[in-house]
Amino acid sequence: MKLRKDQWIVLGLGMACVAIALYLRSTESGYSKFFPIFYAGTSMIWIAFINDRRSCRAKRKNTESKRK
Repeated sequence: MKLRKDQWIVLGLGMACVAIALYLRSTESGYSKFFPIFYAGTSMIWIAFINDRRSCRAKRKNTESKRK
């Protein structure tokens, strides 16, 4: 899967958040500091791999018009 530049940025930010959260967890600074950062980071990692629906629709419209 080829990622765009903005997807790479979101993926990098997500990985950085997870790394920070794991560091906070290892220093045992408390669950309230660890969990929100970890949750936000894992969400960013997941969001980076979502397909862009607009580009999919554009491809479908182009192929349908070529078939007619």
